[in-house]
Amino acid sequence: MLTKLSFTFGSHQILQGIIDEHPDREFKLMQASTHSNKLALFDLSNQDSIFKNPVILTVLDETMNSNYNGLFYYQSFQVNGDRQQVLYNSLQKVIDDQPAAMNAGLMTSVANKSESSTLVLITVWDRFEDLTAWKESDSFANLTNFTTMGSDNYYYDEVYRSVR
Repeated sequence: MLTKLSFTFGSHQILQGIIDEHPDREFKLMQASTHSNKLALFDLSNQDSIFKNPVILTVLDETMNSNYNGLFYYQSFQVNGDRQQVLYNSLQKVIDDQPAAMNAGLMTSVANKSESSTLVLITVWDRFEDLTAWKESDSFANLTNFTTMGSDNYYYDEVYRSVR
């Protein structure tokens, strides 16, 4: 089971250099689908980060038999007050009731103290159509209260595809 993961952003040349320098690590080089020039390197090695400017995530829970092949759907949630526990329970339900088409799911928190109330859900899918179907399902409906911006709610999402 993963307990921590990290990722960083950069150019293809810089990120490929990191991969080449650390062949012992389990990296996933990903490209944001909405920003064709935005690359992210995910380190799924369960080790301390080797990146100079990492985003470090502490894994709170993950699906059984996780398979990290496919596209990554990254969702970041930050809510205030009493809604934090409701959000936590909603994310936990996604992990516990893993949709059939989901390869993996990770519920994490941001390790940075200033963002410690931020929860991140990373789900992994073989096909974009499977992700789209999940976003239209009852399983995803529990998250819709948290997927809009508001005065007490911050939300960000991004789809990352593997760089070949």
